[in-house]
Amino acid sequence: MGRLLVFFAILTLLALEATIDATARGTVVGASGPLARADGSGPILVVDRQGAHRGAIGRGRVGLLVSPRNASGARAVAAALAQPHQAATFALTAEMVIADSSLASDLRRAGHDVAYGGIGQFDSAGLPEPAWRTTESVGLRSVESAANERIELYAPPRLLAGPIDQTALTLVARASGLGLLTMLPATPPLDAAGVDGLVVIHDPSELARLVVGTQHITLAPLRSLAGLGAAASLDLLPAAAGELILAVARVARWAGDALAAAAELATLLYLARLITVVFVAARHARQRQASTGPSVRVAVLVPAYREEIVISRCVASLRASAYPDLQIVVIDDGSDDRTAAVAREAAGDDRRVLVLQKPNGGKASALNHGLASTDAEVIVVVDADSIVERDALAELVKPLGDPSVGAVAGNVKVGNRSNLLGAMQHLEYVVGINLDRRFFDQIDAISVVPGALGAFRRDALESVGGFPTDTLAEDADLTVAIGEAGLHIRHAPAARAWTEVPTAIGALWRQRFRWSYGTLQVLWKHSGAPTRGATNVGRLGLPYLLVFGYLLPLLSPAVDAVLVYGVIVAGVRFEFVVLFALSTGLQLLAAAQAMKLDGESIAWALVGLPMQLGYRQLLSLVTASALWAALAGLPVGWGKLRRRGLPAALSRTGP
Repeated sequence: MGRLLVFFAILTLLALEATIDATARGTVVGASGPLARADGSGPILVVDRQGAHRGAIGRGRVGLLVSPRNASGARAVAAALAQPHQAATFALTAEMVIADSSLASDLRRAGHDVAYGGIGQFDSAGLPEPAWRTTESVGLRSVESAANERIELYAPPRLLAGPIDQTALTLVARASGLGLLTMLPATPPLDAAGVDGLVVIHDPSELARLVVGTQHITLAPLRSLAGLGAAASLDLLPAAAGELILAVARVARWAGDALAAAAELATLLYLARLITVVFVAARHARQRQASTGPSVRVAVLVPAYREEIVISRCVASLRASAYPDLQIVVIDDGSDDRTAAVAREAAGDDRRVLVLQKPNGGKASALNHGLASTDAEVIVVVDADSIVERDALAELVKPLGDPSVGAVAGNVKVGNRSNLLGAMQHLEYVVGINLDRRFFDQIDAISVVPGALGAFRRDALESVGGFPTDTLAEDADLTVAIGEAGLHIRHAPAARAWTEVPTAIGALWRQRFRWSYGTLQVLWKHSGAPTRGATNVGRLGLPYLLVFGYLLPLLSPAVDAVLVYGVIVAGVRFEFVVLFALSTGLQLLAAAQAMKLDGESIAWALVGLPMQLGYRQLLSLVTASALWAALAGLPVGWGKLRRRGLPAALSRTGP
């Protein structure tokens, strides 16, 4: 409950800041309406049932109103007025006193008066009356608290510079409901018998307008023109409320600044990563891959738990492999369905296939059980839902011809891509494998050999203790351990297997949560890896994973928030459009290149557009949830994806 209250408190802070900024920056603007008539010509405008009236108390005086554009401008005018010792009334907005906590009190100490200038520099008349009253009450209370006095004069920029129309009269009437008198510019009188005037200035350069050509006219406080006495001090309760509002608004402003900084950092990180990875991956694709592999016995381990729907096609694809010296080991990890029976049926009389059964102990436990059942020099791991292409195993073991290579990552492709969620994961897999993994291969920093298709040198496996059972990401854990042992990890893009991905949001959440949580376990377990090992898995792979696998997804929502907030507050501005178009265009180009490298239609890159609206945000939320679970020490289980089976049309060479 406590965490929930904190969460809603933060939302309240941001909502208040958004309301102030949205009003101050001109998103909510009232319609102009027809010009209105007001009798009289004084600096005070009053609206009642009989109409609009202008006037002042007394004759032949001139008031000076400073309507600064920001807090620093207010201080500049105050400094210019200090030398001739002239007093003025400063119309301060809530935005100014939030930005400069001592501005109002400093002006009061210098002998100036304070009027309320509204929430910000622009028009708030377009707000519905209840919303206007709420926001302006908050703004007024904040300025009063900063000045430590009750404020009765109202001089928003909308009325000081705009025409007197029906919208302006509505604004004046609303202000009177808050106990405020509205001040307007009025021509200075020619003599003592004229109507009082009001001069409005915005910056020090306009002080020359204060020169009046007759000795009978004197500068007077605006409160005097309005017939008001000395300003009253605030009561305890309103003062406390004002201080609370200021504190909340300043925290919200700080949060907004932090959000903007996070968005800038995320954008820079993303663009730098995108450009670097694209160029390095293109260079990798031009290089010649290993042409021959070791002529050794290969054992394919297929861990299976409740896989009766998909296991037969997996076994059939492996039996059809072109690799000559092959053993296939299916390990039923305590399934309560017909997984083992279906696997035996799929094996037929093929003596290369061995089906084992053991009590449930998890994927790593099943793999270790399978490892102990074979003496093959190369161990290939394949998920039970995968369909392996005919030449995949031969391509996968080619890099192992180099004795310094300990493991090889295959090219895992999405088979069930007929709906939008599957298509988005298909694009994600292709970009991740054909850009990111090529990049990692080029810098010798591959940190994950996928469990769906990966090959390991047996002696490398045994040297690190086999498949690790103490993390949920045994594939990443094992890969990093092999890298720490001084062996290289390579990528074989031509070794392809087709896998089934979640087609429901809940299943996708569980899968990605496990991946993210398990990778955090790996990062913690191998926290010393950057200083160990002869490869860059620890030095570059893990730091890269930490920055772009966790920091960037956590910062990514800030980009969305700033973009949406900027559009709502500032309107659709050219720079926002250009930035969005540039970022989106680069993503589409990168996705198109990844598809081309993988022999896929570049039209799939267009799926990147809907991925920006919901999918990417979902993955960011998953990352944040996994991080929270890890920090809080919450227990996390493996979870089980409900299998539906790959499309029947999927052959061993792909769809």
